[in-house]
Amino acid sequence: MANYLIANCQFGRANIIKQNKRPFESVQEMNAEMIARWNSVVTDEDTVIHLGNFAWDPSTAEEVLMTLNGKKIYLVPAEHDQAILDMQSKGMLPANVQVANRIFEHSTLNATFAYWPMMEWPLKDKGHYLYYGFYSPKYKPDHKKKMINMACEFWNYTPHKIGNLIKLFGDKDIE
Repeated sequence: MANYLIANCQFGRANIIKQNKRPFESVQEMNAEMIARWNSVVTDEDTVIHLGNFAWDPSTAEEVLMTLNGKKIYLVPAEHDQAILDMQSKGMLPANVQVANRIFEHSTLNATFAYWPMMEWPLKDKGHYLYYGFYSPKYKPDHKKKMINMACEFWNYTPHKIGNLIKLFGDKDIE
């Protein structure tokens, strides 16, 4: 069982292709390719934390969530997550999906998770990395500041293991 991170998928949002210069011709191609990339690395035994802007509308969110691998999927709400919040309020989320707090810590993973980049975060002074999902070219991953932007645009539209991210940045191995 591994822990994966990804953010800003925005399944079903057609204008995100042009806005963020995504390499897809249509929203259908984008959704299908991002689902395929997710399922190529995530198994049904893994946990995925999605850091904001999951899906544009409830029907797309429901359809995509039913096709994604993952024993547990945590969705951190962001500015374009009304669809998942509506699904949560109506009890429509699949059993393996949970809406998480907008900011939460995981001491075993030595991590704080959020959508928004922050200069300060809980347990920063204890060495916690901040993993966040807000996409902007000016907010690139910066391991020296222990701030890792997990927007899918930076990571080939594919979830990544937290342990591999820590290795990539030269810190201890954490799965």
